[in-house]
Amino acid sequence: MAPDMAEARGTAMIRPWRVGVLTDTTSKEGVREAIAKLSSVWGGQFMPIFDIGAPIEELEQQGRQYDVDSLDADAVDGPLGVLLRKPGWIWSGRGPWGPFGEEEGFRKGLLPVRSFIDTSTTLVQPTWDREDQDDLLYAANWGLPDHLGLSLASNGYDNELRSAPYLEVLSSREPNRSTVGVLSATILHIRANPRGYLDGFTGIYVVRPDHPEDVVEFWNMRVYGTKIIGVSAMGTEELLKLLISSGLPFVTDRGMNAGSEVQQDLCVWGFDDASHEISEAIQMVAARNGMKVRPYDRESWTRFEFQGLQTPFTRSIRADFRPGAHWFDIALPTLPINDEPDIIARGIIAAEINLHSVFGQDPRLTGSIPPYRRHSSLLKHALSMEGIDHARVTDSGVALGVSAERDHARFPFVYNQDVMRLLFDDDSVSITQSDIGKFQSRAAEKFGGVFSGVFSQPGNRAAVALAAGRNAGVTLPHLRQTVESQRGNWPDPLYERSLSPKDYAVQQLNRLLYSGLFVPTLRVQCSTCRADSYVSADNLATTMTCEFCGDSFKLALSHSLVQPEWRYRLAAHLRADQVQALLPALATTSFLSQLRHIEEPPLSHMLGLEVSIDRKTVEVDVAVYLPDHDWTVVLGEVKTANYIDANDIANLRFLQDKLSEKGVRCLLLFATLKDEFSSHEIDELRELVEQSKPIQTRNGRVLPNMPLVLTNPDLSQPPGSQSHPWRWDDKNFAGVIGTAIASCERNLGLRNYEFSRSNGQREIQYEWNS
Repeated sequence: MAPDMAEARGTAMIRPWRVGVLTDTTSKEGVREAIAKLSSVWGGQFMPIFDIGAPIEELEQQGRQYDVDSLDADAVDGPLGVLLRKPGWIWSGRGPWGPFGEEEGFRKGLLPVRSFIDTSTTLVQPTWDREDQDDLLYAANWGLPDHLGLSLASNGYDNELRSAPYLEVLSSREPNRSTVGVLSATILHIRANPRGYLDGFTGIYVVRPDHPEDVVEFWNMRVYGTKIIGVSAMGTEELLKLLISSGLPFVTDRGMNAGSEVQQDLCVWGFDDASHEISEAIQMVAARNGMKVRPYDRESWTRFEFQGLQTPFTRSIRADFRPGAHWFDIALPTLPINDEPDIIARGIIAAEINLHSVFGQDPRLTGSIPPYRRHSSLLKHALSMEGIDHARVTDSGVALGVSAERDHARFPFVYNQDVMRLLFDDDSVSITQSDIGKFQSRAAEKFGGVFSGVFSQPGNRAAVALAAGRNAGVTLPHLRQTVESQRGNWPDPLYERSLSPKDYAVQQLNRLLYSGLFVPTLRVQCSTCRADSYVSADNLATTMTCEFCGDSFKLALSHSLVQPEWRYRLAAHLRADQVQALLPALATTSFLSQLRHIEEPPLSHMLGLEVSIDRKTVEVDVAVYLPDHDWTVVLGEVKTANYIDANDIANLRFLQDKLSEKGVRCLLLFATLKDEFSSHEIDELRELVEQSKPIQTRNGRVLPNMPLVLTNPDLSQPPGSQSHPWRWDDKNFAGVIGTAIASCERNLGLRNYEFSRSNGQREIQYEWNS
């Protein structure tokens, strides 16, 4: 039964709203100003600098790589201006209302770092001659106080906020008890999420004087939060030693063979550009610490995807709301910023909200939005009424740009239909839901939603199918016996091992009866004409009227004439064809939900999706957006006993190609409640497999994008079973993409596949079992 209230659980974390700053990276003044701006705001060291002259496609790629919340540049015209106004990239405001606006009292820019600096803060800012050849490098190391908004004393050690020549600061013990440089203050209360793939991303970056682009490269490498030290190619040995006095960042190389000697390497980017004095000093310091210098070209580093930030300002979310509500309110963690009662708006921070589960929600709505920038437009209307100007979709939820003093925020829900439409990124595309899809979505609510798992259990499917073919209904013992005899590998051998088959059948049938899908009817007989009929409980009365002869008779007398018998029929006298369409669809959605990890957002989905595109309308039985590591759209054709034909395959392939053109990963699914595919279906599906294109997964692997092909046994496995399809991918470890490859091996006879190159293009050769 549909619940009266829905529930959402998750987490809310306060972190900096991260802006990618666009400037001319060949201009010393442009780079210096970008560093000055970033030195003045909370989280500035974790914000990258991009070349304003780069192609638009490259800027978008870099923005995604560093996972910035907005892009900022002075330019507002041309293609760049168009990009800066796009959903997911836009900062709503320019000039004094821009991210680095310095207006007092009502700040709409980013939260200034001075909000965390109080009388207990000891900060010393190194100073140097602006005409020094390494001016930009020093600025990148320690930041610039130009826009800090605080006065720094220039003498005495008793001042909490002061400045001093950099050699004096570095050679003293000051770094051990002070925050050195305003740039270090920008990362107060923040750290980058630790990731194994970044363990070796440490070392020294050699910066050439009069090469602002080197400073930008060093700055952007350090954004990941690992220890990378910037040194001057023409500096002094004394300064080098001071810069690395806190310890050398190294990589441990354990060798390729067991028993190999462990070697600690010091990675140095741009080593060949270092002067003789600096290169000798680096070699000597490395040797003294038992390390070996590993030189790299300055461009030779992997462009990792930014791993995200952590702050201690996190709280759990639990909220109740009406199933059809379009949002719910969340209490936000509090930031320990200075008390400034005369200031109305303190500056913008990010409230990152991640939902782990949503129960009982209207199936037309979702809180799981694909992490494409264009989908951020779906948030605008719900949030603008709350005065929230900045919002974007993230990999795990949404990021809302809210004022730092705000104590609550609104999490918006959006329509699944709008989510699917924006995947195609084409205003001419029309998305609707078929009548059968609407029926299936509503019917699924009775069982806890399309992902409840009720119809991944073959006994439940058999009981419903049996009742669909019996207009007079089925007795309770018969239904229980059907669930028990057709249960397959259920109850779950891992999670329900103590449950007997008989108790399992009782439990599952009670679940079906509670849903309201079945209507109890009682056998009554007219005392005049002796005609039998089955009457629903709502229509029973002490005195009954015979539908056949029209006479009235007493119900008590009817029970004396024939043995009373309760039977159960499907509500609304559902037709067999409706049930045949419902069962495989809900079995498939339940299966897809079981491929997820333990805590992930609910799935955006539509049953009976109708897509009108290029004057062609295609119906998709099941459309689900999986929040897998590779964020994949699954488009499915599902059958009970009918055959999958070439037209079904061609229609889904057409939509897959359209989504691929928009950069959306798409996996085709073909499922049947038959125990195996027919020989004709296998031939058709093999032909589809051989048209598969290579796809790159998020971990960098390239695999063929094969369809996911499933039969009745595959859709009927308990999650804890060793035979469940989520266990199939034991060699590719590529999530649903790997499971699809394994399904083709099991159900279509795929023996092997190999990549090759022909005319510069990657091709795939397939081998099949006879």
